Amino acid sequence: MTARPRTALVLLLAATIVAVSFQEAFALIRGEEGNSPVRDPGWPAGAAVIFNAESRIAYWVRDGDYHAECRGDARALSAVLADFAKLDVKSKKVVLRNGVGQSFWLNMNNEPDKRPAARMDWRFTVWSLENWEQLRKLPADINPTNANDAENGPPSLIEVYTGGNIKWDDVVVPKGLKIVDQRLEAHGFTLADRVVLQGKVTDLATQKPLAAKVRLERVEPQPKGGYRYPMVAEMVANAQGRWVFKKVEEGWLRVVIEADGYVPRVAGHARFDDQPGWQSYDSGLSRPAPVTGRLMDDAGQPLADVDVRIGDVVTQDGGSYESPLGFSFRTGKDGRFRAAELPIGKATIWVHKPGYTRPGLGQAIITPASDIELKMTKSARVEVTVDFTGKERPEGYIVRMEPEGGSKIGSYGGVGNINDKNQITFDNVPPGRYVFSGRPNPGSSNQETDSVTINLKGGQSAKVTLNAK
Repeated sequence: MTARPRTALVLLLAATIVAVSFQEAFALIRGEEGNSPVRDPGWPAGAAVIFNAESRIAYWVRDGDYHAECRGDARALSAVLADFAKLDVKSKKVVLRNGVGQSFWLNMNNEPDKRPAARMDWRFTVWSLENWEQLRKLPADINPTNANDAENGPPSLIEVYTGGNIKWDDVVVPKGLKIVDQRLEAHGFTLADRVVLQGKVTDLATQKPLAAKVRLERVEPQPKGGYRYPMVAEMVANAQGRWVFKKVEEGWLRVVIEADGYVPRVAGHARFDDQPGWQSYDSGLSRPAPVTGRLMDDAGQPLADVDVRIGDVVTQDGGSYESPLGFSFRTGKDGRFRAAELPIGKATIWVHKPGYTRPGLGQAIITPASDIELKMTKSARVEVTVDFTGKERPEGYIVRMEPEGGSKIGSYGGVGNINDKNQITFDNVPPGRYVFSGRPNPGSSNQETDSVTINLKGGQSAKVTLNAK
């Protein structure tokens, strides 16, 4: 199958990146329709022949994880599995799912009228080793890799959807290939149960089961930002900590687990459509581990109204711990804060107050912790204007700032789109020398402006003008 390539770049606005402190950060997703060969970007040996199979209808890549979306019958899949069995990775598996798969690249917004043309039968996922190793160093909140993969290296998998062209009984599976059956029938359910969610709740410290309360909540983005989480269903896990929801409704949902004397936890998020399926959310709860501290300025005076966010929360088992309550607090007049509902483990403290900054990475802590002292210094503000005199302004145009000498872990930098006044403002910048440049988005390097370097001083504002080419 060969289709006319449709190449595109998609920029998704993401949360603040903390490895290099960006005011605005973009996660780049790129891909292409069809099966034109993709050059090997550093995949494990044997991956290229699987990724560039004739059955591929599209592909996309985000963080160095490459996804080949394919359509074919049992014979085509059998040939792919034969190559997959030879793939030179320690961790690889085949996951079976109910229903018909949907190509992300061919229908990013899951529009109903595009679903028939976006049908797929399997997806092959493989990592670029270099990207995986770099991403593993990121904090837990923004790390797309799994801590459980640290020993065996980047995993590869093939997800097979058995409700379309694939009749699984006709597929030839090579010996030794790990099969993970996540179909309803493999877990005692039927297609009539539609979407089934189940799991087990335990105490992280003792590993004993907990008869916790489990809630299913809808995730509803709000027009002015933020989310609402109306409850869809609720139940109490049994004495063995087990729970199950059947016939789960369509939409974007999350699973929340609570128990008296424990920190509540979001066990997972997922989007469900009209396809049947099964998903497991085993999760452990932690006892509270309070954290106290105070914020001061350069003169040692307390700073009130500082927003304190505790992120990158990781428990004893190495798993990230998300709370439905969040881990955000504010200092009082005495500069002190108290975070009572934190799990036992490791975390990072991030602080924010307009007009102030705390350069470098956040403060790493082990919970519980008390009397932590953090200092903030006055920050700078810079307004950047792009001059398009005599030139037509492109629809998209970005401005980048980075510290003189280049970005490095713990330094401040940023990239963002200019507004309708051809401007962008960077606030709460640590004092220092910074380099600014601009370019169309999308665009090429020869369209980039000459760079401008300025010295930003704490407590002051500055203006920069870039001349578009």
